[in-house]
Amino acid sequence: MKRCFEDLCGTMDRLGVPRESKWRGLIMYMRSIRDYEFLTPEQREQAQELVMEVLRKRDFSEEAFRKLLRGNEGIINDQWRAKLTEALQDTALLIKQFQDVLVHRKNDVQELGVMTLETIQSEQPLDEMVRGIQGGFQRIEGLLQNDLETIVTMGLTDDLTKLNNRRALDAFLSRAVSEAVASGNPLSMIFMDIDHFKKFNDDYGHLVGDQALVTVAAMIRSFVEFQANLNSREFFPARFGGEEFALVLPETSGEEAVALAETIRKKIENYNFLVRDADGEVLSAGIKITVSAGVAELHAGCGLCPGISSLIDAADKALYQAKKGGRNKVELYTG
Repeated sequence: MKRCFEDLCGTMDRLGVPRESKWRGLIMYMRSIRDYEFLTPEQREQAQELVMEVLRKRDFSEEAFRKLLRGNEGIINDQWRAKLTEALQDTALLIKQFQDVLVHRKNDVQELGVMTLETIQSEQPLDEMVRGIQGGFQRIEGLLQNDLETIVTMGLTDDLTKLNNRRALDAFLSRAVSEAVASGNPLSMIFMDIDHFKKFNDDYGHLVGDQALVTVAAMIRSFVEFQANLNSREFFPARFGGEEFALVLPETSGEEAVALAETIRKKIENYNFLVRDADGEVLSAGIKITVSAGVAELHAGCGLCPGISSLIDAADKALYQAKKGGRNKVELYTG
C-alpha cells in the first residue's frame, strides 16, 4: 500500500481503520477524488460525504466496503448516465423529425411523377411541356433545399425551449475561444440553473416544469435580443441540459458578465409565472422561480492553453458556489 499522508493516516488510526487493509487504500483514493477535474463539485462533495459517513459509523465490515464501492461508482457514473440518456432522447427525436420530412417529400416526389406523366400524355406543345416539367423539378429542388436547412436547424436546436442545444453551443464556443485567443478580446460565459427545480416538478408536475423551462428560455432570448439591439453584440444562448442554461458573451469581461447575469437573475426573480392546463386555462398565478448563476472569463494570458472545457468547468464551479451560498445569486469564478 502506498505511503499515505501523515494527517490522514493519523485520523484513520484514531478512528480504528484496520492497518494495511483495503479500507485504507479505498479511503485514500476517495479522498483524492476532490482533485479530479472531470467530476462536478457536487460529485466530489458527495464522494467525500461517503467517506465521512464510514468514518463516523466505524463500520469496516465487508458489506460496508461493498456498499461504499457501489456508492462511489454511482456518483462517478451519474453524469455520464444522464448525458447518455439525454443524447439518446435527442437522437430519437431527430430521427422522428427526419422521418416526417422524408414522408412529406416522398409524397411531393410522387405528385411530381404523376404530373410529369400527365404532361407528357397531354397534347401541349413541346416547349410548354418542358417548361411545366422543369417547373415541377425546380419546386422539388427548392423544397429539398428548405429540408436541408430544416434538418441542420433541428440538429442544433433544443426541441422544447427552441434555444441552441449543447451541440450548437460546443460549435460556437470553439469558434469564440479561438477568436478571443487570437484577438486578445475578453470572452465570458454564464451558467444558469433553476433553483430547486426538482421540487418544482414534484409540486406542479413535469408538464408545468416544461412550461417553466420554456418561459425562462424566452426571457433569456429576450435579454439577448435586447442587448443585440442596444450595442450590436451577439451573445449566444443555449440550453445546456436539464434545467441548466448557458450564455456565451464575446468581447465581455467577467465583471461585466456578472452585471449582465444579475440583470437576468432579477428579471426571472420578479416574474410571476402562470400555470396553465392543456387547454391553456390559467390554473395558478404568481408562482416564483429563481436562478443561480456562475460566471467565468477566459484568460488568454494564463500559463495553460485556454479552451472550451476549462471555461465550462470554471463557470460550473462558480455556479456551484452560488448554489452553495444560498442560491438566487451570481458568483464570479476567481480560480
